[in-house]
Amino acid sequence: MSIYWMILALPALFGLSPIKIDRDLKMILFWLFGIVLAILIGYRHEVGGDWFRYVDTAYGIQKGVSFDFSSFDTGDYAYRLIHWISVNYLNGIYATNLICAVFFVAGLLRFSRAMSIPWMALFVSIQFLVIVVSMGYTRQAAAIGFLMWGLVDLINGKNIRFYVLVIIGSLFHFTSLIMLPIGLMYNIKNNRIQFILLLLVIILSGMAIYALFLRQIDHMIYYYLTIKFHHSDGAVVRVFMNFFAAVVFFIFYKKYKKSFNDGKLWFIFSVVSIILLPLAFSYSTFVDRIAIYFLPLQLVVFSRVPILMESPYNRTIFILGVILIYFSALFVWLNFGNFSSFWLPYQNVLLN
Repeated sequence: MSIYWMILALPALFGLSPIKIDRDLKMILFWLFGIVLAILIGYRHEVGGDWFRYVDTAYGIQKGVSFDFSSFDTGDYAYRLIHWISVNYLNGIYATNLICAVFFVAGLLRFSRAMSIPWMALFVSIQFLVIVVSMGYTRQAAAIGFLMWGLVDLINGKNIRFYVLVIIGSLFHFTSLIMLPIGLMYNIKNNRIQFILLLLVIILSGMAIYALFLRQIDHMIYYYLTIKFHHSDGAVVRVFMNFFAAVVFFIFYKKYKKSFNDGKLWFIFSVVSIILLPLAFSYSTFVDRIAIYFLPLQLVVFSRVPILMESPYNRTIFILGVILIYFSALFVWLNFGNFSSFWLPYQNVLLN
């Protein structure tokens, strides 16, 4: 349990430290922390709710058995190929997890560096995005890594890179394709023709995605919406965190637009996050998995809003309040979460 507190506390300490650190040293420490995260995520042992789904025999992949290209009709193409290589030529599930961890951490670090207070963005990501998602949902974590890398490109006007990275992420978890329309909506101008074209693209893309991923979509509908797995304890609280970030964003929206040029993107993220909250009461597992892709909103809001506050006192209170919220969230989850036992105790093949 102590390892989780350590990785949550370190970004907070760096962010609050009154000691002035050289810019180059800050960057070195930032990337060193990323390397530590990748090792903790990649070499974990029997940590995470889905651990035993990812062991060496997952997806029918076994050592010494040739890769079955016919399995490509079941999706997760990149993950399956990486896992097959790891099982046959590397050290199995640990190599697979490490490779996926590198994708995730690289995206997280690049995204955090693009924020006004990088250490604050990193801190906000630890409690759920790092500990729960990257150490529990390996495929989706890799997809989110590509998404976060792509979001920086989208903000910088490199639209094609964003779409390519989202598509690459979908080769780990097909649900990341839901972010393609977000990019389209962000880039659309306020005129009727482009709006109609956008609707057509979304409809046609939806039809294509359904045709290509029919089996996975049917599987997701069955397990997440039809049978008992549609309910996920704690999902409403996690979705509420996005909702809360969206409310804070709208409060500071006018100031945000004056200081940053990507307000429209996070406006879209905020609207979706607000819509997802009432849906979480009926279809918590499904909404919980979709809401994961909108977690970057929390990193943006809680690392940029302090910059918009003129009063140093208000800025300090806001930052301390955010830190208290995420420390409290981790405490409650570790001690009272119904499924936190799957993350406890933390084990690592390099440390044990």
